[in-house]
Amino acid sequence: MKTVIAVCFSVIASLLFNYAVFLNKKAVATLPEVGFHSSFSTVKAFLSNKLILAMIVLSLVGSGFYVVAIALAPISVVQPIVGSGVVLLAYLAIKNLGESPRKVDYFAIGMNVLGVVLLGASLAEGIPEKVKHSPETLWILAAVIVGLAILIPAFARGSSAGRLGASLGVTVGLLYGIGAVFSRLMLVDWTNRWSSQGLTVLFSSIFLLAWAASFFPAVVVLQAALQKGLAVVVVPVLAGISQLVPIFVGMVALNEPFPKNIALSVIRVLGFCLILTGSVTLSRRAEEAAPHT
Repeated sequence: MKTVIAVCFSVIASLLFNYAVFLNKKAVATLPEVGFHSSFSTVKAFLSNKLILAMIVLSLVGSGFYVVAIALAPISVVQPIVGSGVVLLAYLAIKNLGESPRKVDYFAIGMNVLGVVLLGASLAEGIPEKVKHSPETLWILAAVIVGLAILIPAFARGSSAGRLGASLGVTVGLLYGIGAVFSRLMLVDWTNRWSSQGLTVLFSSIFLLAWAASFFPAVVVLQAALQKGLAVVVVPVLAGISQLVPIFVGMVALNEPFPKNIALSVIRVLGFCLILTGSVTLSRRAEEAAPHT
């Protein structure tokens, strides 16, 4: 019964997340452009926009359903369902936003969705309940990921708006991904220190600062990505990368082993390859695409 409830909650969370992004995409077309020199008036315009406020509410509600789903069922059940919801966004974008993907774009979107599903399936053996991370490896890897998040769109500057949007989508995916790692470590840190420090532990974890430093910039960059690129390009890219990063970091820095089952190992590698190939394909095709607003 718990699994059935978890599946239902995962579906609801996925629908809410992707409809929220659809509203976000609709909103950014009428809002000031987000850039390095955005003013307070830009922030005010975003926070006073009804679609943006609706997006925030839907995202928060979706997060609630997602947390409950994760509590009731393994991530290998929940994550593929949530990740595959990008199909709804693709439908809404094509029907309501005037976006026109080509055949190769559909193929690349399919690779990203399938890759997310396979990564979720590869977690069928579960993940260790006790998290034992290597601090040096974690912070070095986090620095590399953040560095890539900065460099990738920097190299895309001067190219087409579509390709810049896809590059910003990669940045969002990298930041969301490492943020997910920090959020897990934050929860573990809170649990370990709660009995001795009580409520003060909620605000004294280095992982809370690390999570905030990755999550909030990602939200801002997402606005710029949706302004520059097609939603059907940007979102599959960030969705795939944001799922790939936590699993990769988990294996390298959190002592989460590769699956013992050979079939699951093959599935995980295939999932990695599909996400990377789909993301690169969408990014390269974005050079020829321009968003319709």
